Amino acid sequence: MNIIVHPALTTLLTLLLAHLLADFPLQSNWIALNKGKGTWARLVHIAIHYAAAWCSLLLFANVSFFSWFNQLVIVSYLSIHFVIDTGKGIITARRKSYDNTALFVIDQLLHLLTVAVTTVILARLHAAWLFSWWPTMAPKTRFHLLVAITIYSAVMFAGGHLIRYFTKGLSSNLDGATGTETPEQLKNAGMYIGWIERFLIITAIAAQSPAMVGLILTGKSIARFPELKDARFAEYFLIGTLLSVLIAVAGGIVLARMLYGTFSLK
Repeated sequence: MNIIVHPALTTLLTLLLAHLLADFPLQSNWIALNKGKGTWARLVHIAIHYAAAWCSLLLFANVSFFSWFNQLVIVSYLSIHFVIDTGKGIITARRKSYDNTALFVIDQLLHLLTVAVTTVILARLHAAWLFSWWPTMAPKTRFHLLVAITIYSAVMFAGGHLIRYFTKGLSSNLDGATGTETPEQLKNAGMYIGWIERFLIITAIAAQSPAMVGLILTGKSIARFPELKDARFAEYFLIGTLLSVLIAVAGGIVLARMLYGTFSLK
């Protein structure tokens, strides 16, 4: 099968690869620890990004290294990256608690936006190119995407609130049953675990691979095995888990029926 790939898409993926390599495996502990404290570590980090970007572009994309325009675009892109990292460093230096998941996600989204804009400029495209795939998407595909997003959102988030209401009476009696964890900490941890659990179960059922559900539940049970010796926690855990599985399996079956028109676990 012949696949026609837009050159700009190659550039986008190439810059994204360079960003991922330079920001994670190629970022040493020294850079990670000192990036928020001083300029030198950030400059070394940016130099690694520059090398990674050009190595990737020269290997995979048709972008000239000797073009002053291309060099200007890459240097501008990395200057913005430097500003974002500096801003993050200032924020985390003021208060350590700000160095959390939300800040990490915002930081990476800003970097990805910068990568996208850089791609548009390098490829000399109109900014609308980034969204040109949406109007040309087949109506059936768009409908399937809508169905999937709706079901995942309903099961993962609304389902989690429903389970919280069902288990509210049980969770209030867990003082001392969960070691050093307070009931509130337990509920928060359970909420995040529940999101991941229901996401994986929906995906397993929609992919018609029910064996994965057993592996997910086994892993969850092993992690909480010591606490299961307490009858109060065992009741709370089993009721919450069974409700979560029931909702997720139902969502997975509905999703499979909507996507494939049929459902089978064979």
